[in-house]
Amino acid sequence: MRHRNKKGKLNRNITARKALFKIMTNDLFTYQRIETTMAKAKALRGFAEPLITLAKNNPDSLHAKRQAYRKLCDRQVVKALFDDIAPLYKGVNGGYTRIMALGNRKGDGAPMAIMELTKRTVTDEDLLGIKEETKKTSRKSKSKAKKEPAKDEEKEEKEVHHAAPEIDAEEKEEKAVEDKKRSKARTEQKKVKDKGIFKRFRRKSM
Repeated sequence: MRHRNKKGKLNRNITARKALFKIMTNDLFTYQRIETTMAKAKALRGFAEPLITLAKNNPDSLHAKRQAYRKLCDRQVVKALFDDIAPLYKGVNGGYTRIMALGNRKGDGAPMAIMELTKRTVTDEDLLGIKEETKKTSRKSKSKAKKEPAKDEEKEEKEVHHAAPEIDAEEKEEKAVEDKKRSKARTEQKKVKDKGIFKRFRRKSM
């Protein structure tokens, strides 16, 4: 006898389990593909699919929308469910979700899975974040290849114009001597300031 031996409790009490299903269902209806453990995905199927049947059978019913909102608690998700997701499943009796195994998790070895809607409004490229690269025509590539050497020549000319003028060796020596004189004068001024007002006028010892 299997009395009260229902699966899908996920080691949680009823309030925590309902909160978990609510969050995961909201993510499933917004992103239309989620990654979770196999046990959670199997348990979530019995919570999410009845909402799709409710929206499919009663598309214009205010009472049905209130029933869905009671479980999801998000107006945008309920609107997307009734307007975008439910019309895709007209004439389909069940089987709204798909579960694909991913392998075991590294930390605790739990079996992971991908849960997604069988019919989606979002493409696979948008889900995976892949952007299509625009192919360049041969004419554009040739024109750019012709323009590149001209740009290099302009850069070289600019570098030549901005180059510093050459200085003779004699001028360098004169500048070095002047710099030494200035540095000596600065050091003497610092010494005088350090001695103070009265120490300046003292005679040097013979």
